[in-house]
Amino acid sequence: MKEKNYSPIDYVLLIPGIGFIVVFIASSIIITITQSFGLLSVTGKSQFTIENWKAIFHDKESLDSVLFSLKMGVLSSLGTLIFAFPLALFLRKSGPGKRFLGSLIKIPQFIPALVAAFLIINLISYHGIINEALLALGIIKEPLRMLNDKFGWGVVVIQIWKNTPFVLLILSGSLASIHDDIIDAARNLGAGSFSVLFRIFIPLSMPGILISMILMFIKAFGDFAITSVAGPIYPPSIALRMRNTATLFQEWDKAAVLGVIIILTTLLITWLYSRLAEFVVGEK
Repeated sequence: MKEKNYSPIDYVLLIPGIGFIVVFIASSIIITITQSFGLLSVTGKSQFTIENWKAIFHDKESLDSVLFSLKMGVLSSLGTLIFAFPLALFLRKSGPGKRFLGSLIKIPQFIPALVAAFLIINLISYHGIINEALLALGIIKEPLRMLNDKFGWGVVVIQIWKNTPFVLLILSGSLASIHDDIIDAARNLGAGSFSVLFRIFIPLSMPGILISMILMFIKAFGDFAITSVAGPIYPPSIALRMRNTATLFQEWDKAAVLGVIIILTTLLITWLYSRLAEFVVGEK
């Protein structure tokens, strides 16, 4: 195949997209990294130092925030996948009511995260709809603590409800690329439902599964709105602690360190995803 030669006008057309990424995103990342070492400080005192990094790594509260956000990212991505994958399989083929169900499931996608958090609070709060219903049915004797719990289950529930439509969109595209001829051939050879699921659907849709998990992890790991409303009092999420460090304590350089940790963690998870994708898909 003849290699296409790009004209100068083709590169000019790339300037708006690439320029935005380079100027705004790259510059923001560079400034955050330099501020974490005491340079370009918001307070006006610029001096290279690694004391900010030492302070963060010796601060138990900051480490607890990082571990909590990692936990929320992993549990939210796994939980969303568990809910979204069966739905994607069910909606893979059109049928009576499936179009309406698909539209209904997509509603949370158009609701801002902060609004979604307050909506779910009405369900899982101490005197919310779920607790009051369980009390009325006699299943429990006193309300359950599901909101602002120490573990963070309330955050996980809201993340799953809010992001299931997003993950469902990715998984639906991956499952739609699997031809029915493959499924029919497997069933003709005696494959049962579980064999079709674990040997055809899951392996062939693995790229979409990995992409949805990494994107979901990034959203949940750096989330601010949901964890600030429904998260535990301690530890706060790393995004919430970053905000408090900068605005409440006016320690902008230490907040920059937390920002760099978020960036590095995201890059590490993305790298692990790419390696796992190469291993699963079999690419060299």
